[in-house]
Amino acid sequence: MRKDPERTFVSDWNGDHPFTQIFLGEFAQVSISSLGRLGAYSHMDEDPDLAAAIADLHVHRYGEHSVTAHRCVPGAGATSFLTTLLMYQFLDGVRELAYLPPVYYNAGWWIRKLGFTVRRVASDVDFAEDVRLSLPSGRCLLWLTDPVWFAGVPVRRETVNAIAAWQHRTGSTVIVDGTFQYMGWDGASTEATEQLDPDLTYRLVCPTKTLALHGFRFAYTLVPEQHASAFSELHGRLHGAAGLADRRFAHRAIAALSTDDGALPLMNFAHTRYLRLCASDAVPNAIEPFSGYFLFGRPAVPANRFAGMDIACFGGTGHPGFVRINLLNSAAVECLIGHEG
Repeated sequence: MRKDPERTFVSDWNGDHPFTQIFLGEFAQVSISSLGRLGAYSHMDEDPDLAAAIADLHVHRYGEHSVTAHRCVPGAGATSFLTTLLMYQFLDGVRELAYLPPVYYNAGWWIRKLGFTVRRVASDVDFAEDVRLSLPSGRCLLWLTDPVWFAGVPVRRETVNAIAAWQHRTGSTVIVDGTFQYMGWDGASTEATEQLDPDLTYRLVCPTKTLALHGFRFAYTLVPEQHASAFSELHGRLHGAAGLADRRFAHRAIAALSTDDGALPLMNFAHTRYLRLCASDAVPNAIEPFSGYFLFGRPAVPANRFAGMDIACFGGTGHPGFVRINLLNSAAVECLIGHEG
């Protein structure tokens, strides 16, 4: 997307917040020489302590008891896993894919490049009114993005329930792009997609998104145990080893998320920014967010003051004038309130 230098781009991916030091703890002061063996490759998927810590986070912090260390395949960043998730199915002979919009653009790129035949099974993004869900009658591969990240809205419980019942009935595989999960403003932990069959579900999780520390690369996929070894091998062949600093950061990220507060300070920060926009009537029409640090709404300032990504960028319809707003972008927030951005 081209950016007009005379406008403030309010839909960016980056953002600053005051919790970096809290989330990083002592890791922020670690020297390069103390990271570990600098001459050795650093494979996250060969780190049993990391897998165990991830599983412990899900069981004890999130209350998700289906997660075991054997299901955890960690690696350097969510984008790499979007590739592996699709390539793994492609190499297994899958050529058809059903999906609910939105689909993250990097996943959409690979879906097109690999030549999948696609079927859209929801009439619109999940927060729209009167969304019709038409799941296939038989077994297939389904792609679900939860939450609808650009609006900060989780996929509705009734939608997930319908998918779970359909999966049980058909034995279908479901891929959940949960890159922006575990970011609820209410502090709740368990995700609705946890109810999906763990033997038929692949779910992507990204702690660097949860902590908004995008300069590090760390994500993991929860995979069916019977596929974990092959999936991990493919991921390694496609993307190689992680950087040593990223591997050390992964341990710190899981430790930070395992605390009582977890990412809640950041979520409260984003919520406060949202309330400030509401109080100033800067975005009079918006989808009410419940998680994350994005807002989807129609700004009140003149259109020549800002640039942003509209609903067409995310596979939806309607909502004229609505754009994604990054609540962690101070310049964007000030621009929309009416100050110079």
